[in-house]
Amino acid sequence: MTALGPRLHALRDAPENTALPDDLSQVLGESERAAFESAGATLGPIFATAPYLRDLAIRHAQWFAGVLEAGPEAAFSQLIADMISAGSCEAEEELSRRLRVGKARGALLSAVAEIGGVWTARETTRCMSDLADAALQAALDFLMAEAGREDKLAQPAEQASAANSGLAIFALGKHGGQELNYSSDIDIVAFYDPMVAVLPEDADHNKFYVRIIRRLVSIMQDRTAEGYVFRTDVRLRPDPGSTPVAISFDAALGYYESRGQNWERAAWIKARPCAGDIGVGNQFLKELAPFIWRKHLDFAMIADIQAMKRQINIHRKVGEQRVLGHNVKLGRGGIREIEFFVQTQQLIAGGRDPDLRVRPTVKALAALVEGKWISPEAARDLEETYWFLRAVENRLQMLRDEQTHVMPETEEGVGEIALLMGYENREAFEADYRAALARVSDYYAELFSEGESLSGELGNLVFTGSDDDPDTLETLANLGFSDPAAVSATIRKWHYGGYAATRAAKAREHLTELIPGLLKTFAGSGNADIAFARFNDFLTRLPAGVQMFALLRNHAHLRQLLLDFMSSAPRLAEAVIHRAHVVDGLIDPHFAGDIATSDSLVANVDAFLAEARSFEDLIDRARIIGQEQKFLIAAGLVGGALSAQQAGRQFTALAETLLARLFAAVRENFAQRHGTIAGARVGLLGFGKMASREMTLTSDLDFILLYDVPEGTAGSDGERELDVATYFTRLTQRLVAAISAPTAEGVLYEADMRLRPSGNAGPLATSLKRFRTYQSDEAWTWEHLALTRARVAIGDEGLAETVGAEISRIMALPRDRAKIVGDVLDMRALMARERPPRHPFDLKLHDGGLVDLEFIAQTAQLLEGEKLDVPQAPPAKVLLRLAETGILPQGERLAEIHAIYATILQLMSACLVDPLKDEGWTPAFRELVARRANYPDFLRLEADIIAMRAEVSEAAARFYEKMKA
Repeated sequence: MTALGPRLHALRDAPENTALPDDLSQVLGESERAAFESAGATLGPIFATAPYLRDLAIRHAQWFAGVLEAGPEAAFSQLIADMISAGSCEAEEELSRRLRVGKARGALLSAVAEIGGVWTARETTRCMSDLADAALQAALDFLMAEAGREDKLAQPAEQASAANSGLAIFALGKHGGQELNYSSDIDIVAFYDPMVAVLPEDADHNKFYVRIIRRLVSIMQDRTAEGYVFRTDVRLRPDPGSTPVAISFDAALGYYESRGQNWERAAWIKARPCAGDIGVGNQFLKELAPFIWRKHLDFAMIADIQAMKRQINIHRKVGEQRVLGHNVKLGRGGIREIEFFVQTQQLIAGGRDPDLRVRPTVKALAALVEGKWISPEAARDLEETYWFLRAVENRLQMLRDEQTHVMPETEEGVGEIALLMGYENREAFEADYRAALARVSDYYAELFSEGESLSGELGNLVFTGSDDDPDTLETLANLGFSDPAAVSATIRKWHYGGYAATRAAKAREHLTELIPGLLKTFAGSGNADIAFARFNDFLTRLPAGVQMFALLRNHAHLRQLLLDFMSSAPRLAEAVIHRAHVVDGLIDPHFAGDIATSDSLVANVDAFLAEARSFEDLIDRARIIGQEQKFLIAAGLVGGALSAQQAGRQFTALAETLLARLFAAVRENFAQRHGTIAGARVGLLGFGKMASREMTLTSDLDFILLYDVPEGTAGSDGERELDVATYFTRLTQRLVAAISAPTAEGVLYEADMRLRPSGNAGPLATSLKRFRTYQSDEAWTWEHLALTRARVAIGDEGLAETVGAEISRIMALPRDRAKIVGDVLDMRALMARERPPRHPFDLKLHDGGLVDLEFIAQTAQLLEGEKLDVPQAPPAKVLLRLAETGILPQGERLAEIHAIYATILQLMSACLVDPLKDEGWTPAFRELVARRANYPDFLRLEADIIAMRAEVSEAAARFYEKMKA
């Protein structure tokens, strides 16, 4: 390792500052003086400017002379080792002395290395963090060993240590992120796990651990002849005014889950077990994760963070950007704004994106780039600026070991900081400092807007008092509102808390700042009056507004999207009303690229469900992510990012993923009480649109549960044994409940199990043996039609192949062609009588509609399956094969019609609450349907649909006539 002395950079020319102080020279021997003098161009200016460092050099002169001739990295590593080993001292005085000496030497080494250009602020902040960790670990080692010697522990004295204490000390803030200021308090929190067998059974855990922490704080911060180690603050614990300095894990978790605030969530982002029982600490962080990282994107939190920043500005009298007297940490453009910029986005999205859950600020910037929340350029700018400002902060504190963040009030004082920063003159430093603050302010302003001006580009917008403001009415008229007074009166009603969504003061605060952008969006919609009326109707039914208004404030494109939903997709607007979190994914930068990718969808679902803390939590999380992803797929369909076919595949992939994860959890939960059945194989056989991967937003899950057990199996092996049939019936009931039961988060899917043998009269679960005999000997034609596209969606190893072979056997059975065609025609006639179409676009049930196309495909599979050679294929593919094989020349045209029907039906399902009522068919929705079906206008599409139905009916008649032969 290269020696430190030769690596130091000389500070700017200042011959009068290169001489060593007399009091330092007097304590040096000849060889030591030579080591110091060889680095005089760096050390002279440092010691002349920074009295704290000069005093440290005098007190530790001989040690530091050796460091100048050795590598700083090796010297620092030895310091850390010496401090940790101090934990084995038997006398507190010796421990105290060694820790203080280690801290002082570490402070001297890191300051000279940073100012001399050998280390950067990044290395210094890491070194200060390591010093704090080592001191805390050593102090706790000492206190536990002392307790062991005094027979206060349940464990042998030789095992008494910090690691076996059951007590975790958490570093918060910059210490937690391993980026501690040069002269800083350390913020620690201490929690203990009483379940760890450290103390005798009758011991008072709280009394013991409180005494330990109080003594530890004293060891750390009491001043002696050797100084102090670190000022230690324990006030960031839960409710510090009424809780002791150490509390149990359960008490801490209970507090955060019931009373924790946003600023505490921000504080715990960087939390790190830094001393004590690290394993216990990591387990606590895992338990606390749902408090820190919310299930939903949390845009309302931006206002809380912004309010915290404003309070800091007021309390500290922080002003605009300047140099003299500027607060490098809390001032405009300062370090805190970078931290807030990063932490806010972590808190907003970290619940959905675990990659954002990193502690150091710069690593978090990189994670935000990776997640596409910020640009690489923003991350580079902020990283460079962050370490520049941290270096300035370090220099301020190196002068006198003061916990200050304020630049000197004089030009001479700023000149000293410029010197220690390596600048040739003060003016160059000031220019760079101002530029750094401006960069931070620009990025900060993008995230933390101070609110849209009510008298800005749109004109005057004032909605206070009881009378209309004339200038406001003029502005509203210019925006295109036909009755400005009515609009003004309605907005005043919003502000007076006239709706549930606006009753909270915080909601009205957000709404005030949202209104200019909202009105601008209304004006740009083409009809400001209709847009306003729809939003007002939306607002009357919105149960709470804080989160929604905060989100709309920060994302202008969502305002337009919401209006689009109101005009053409009321079902999606209703989803927003009842569950605002469904729009979370629209904010995610990955949305545009991932919406059509099933792998990404599955990964998102799996990552969200992996955070579940219990079976019940998994049920709720499945509903949350299910509703969100359904909404996103529907939004992609409406917006044109997905075709109808892609949307069908995505809806199906989502359903299968959720079904698979819930089924696995249900089986595991069920087995805890009832055990398992040895050798059993279980699977879910899907039918209908689930089987053909054509599901819509409102599709049921159409499946049956199949099981196969070895011959002679009696039942399960659990605590409460069940016979085979009862076991699988109850397992199916549990699965249906997990899917369909309403919870606070809603219903996930309705489950349709009518296609099991004997329909609703049969048992819920079907053995493979019963399935085989039923399909061979008892099944009706309609059940074999359903089987033509059935597939095992989820199954134990080998079961899908077994069931697939059985279905192939059933499909190959000899058929009475005339009887099959007769049964199909009878079923279609019965359906026409009992379920007549209720709307001109009831394209499923109309004569010549989707059912007729599906019946053609299914009948062809039964009667011509071997020739078609596309087993279990979806209807469109079968129709194409009918044309390719010459069985039905119109097959290709029928496939085209099927695609148009599917597009329209997908949109009806995604957009309309009741697709078969005319009120949902607004001009905007009709235009959307025509556009997605690739028609110039809806009237032409409407006329063509009538012609298409006639084509299908004619083709069906020819097909069935041919199939009879």
